[in-house]
Amino acid sequence: MGAVTKEMEKHKTYIRRGHIDIHCDQAIVERFNRTLAERLFGHQYAEEMRLPEGQRSTARVKRLPEVVSALNNEVTSFIGKKPAVAIKEKAVYARPSTPYSRPVGKNEKILPSLVQVRYLYQPGEL
Repeated sequence: MGAVTKEMEKHKTYIRRGHIDIHCDQAIVERFNRTLAERLFGHQYAEEMRLPEGQRSTARVKRLPEVVSALNNEVTSFIGKKPAVAIKEKAVYARPSTPYSRPVGKNEKILPSLVQVRYLYQPGEL
């Protein structure tokens, strides 16, 4: 077991891998990557236009900490709070990304994380 794996287990941190064919699993990360790229590379491209041809700017490397800090201190629509605040909480409840097609009550049992659920179809339902 490597040092990183031991450290992650010590802090009860788990890597959740998405499924390749299911876009919803990747949507949050992809949206964050898009926002990060928009803020980093827009500035870099503007600097590269002023440089002599063939030279590349490394402005994104210098700006990365301040851009990530700014993103962490903005309220997100998915959780309704700043990520910097949410990181310190034990549990964060996110709004559903799609509307429910049935009534859902707050008193429904919430499954613990890392629990796998299998849905059983009725005969002929599949």
